[in-house]
Amino acid sequence: MDTTGVTLQVLPEYQLKLSFQNGSEAIVDMKRRVHAIRFGRLSSPELFRTATLVGSEVVWDDGTCSVRASINELLDSMQMD
Repeated sequence: MDTTGVTLQVLPEYQLKLSFQNGSEAIVDMKRRVHAIRFGRLSSPELFRTATLVGSEVVWDDGTCSVRASINELLDSMQMD
């Protein structure tokens, strides 16, 4: 997947909005995932709000804790709902 031109917006209630160059958008709802081992550190609302795009990854980093996930991983996780 070409992630050039992707933009990220952090939404309330542990959601991320990914907007793609072709005009499509995806809302990634992570409410349940922040209570699982893989994303458990993101249960902190302060850490979750730090989400930024770095290349093809979403990175959450508050200076003491860092979590990374590829855009593809997040999109794949939407299919599990």
